[in-house]
This record gives sequence, structure tokens and C-alpha cells, in this order.
Amino acid sequence: MNITYYFAGVLTGVSAASFFIGKELYRFYIKNKVQKKQLERMGKLNKKMENSFSMDTVEM
Repeated sequence: MNITYYFAGVLTGVSAASFFIGKELYRFYIKNKVQKKQLERMGKLNKKMENSFSMDTVEM
């Protein structure tokens, strides 16, 4: 009987630990994905600004 409780406890502990680890990994994934999109937007904006400044200097 004690071995059954032991295995039930181990299974419950592993399940709870994997839930919390998965939750943290998902949070990291979402945060990383958002930051990547922000960097891409900043890169595009930077290219647009560089192009507009270079066009302004050519026109002068």
C-alpha cells in the first residue's frame, strides 16, 4: 500500500513540476517572439529613415 502512495506522489510531483516548467518555457517563448517582432519593426523603420535621409541629401 505504501508503494502505491509513493508512486502516486511521484507521478503527481512530476506532473506539477512539468506544468510549471512548461508554463515558464511558454512565457519565455512568447516574450522572445514579441521582442523579435519589435526588432524587425525597428530594423524596417531604421532602413526607411536611412533611405529618406539619403534621398534628402542627394536632392540638396
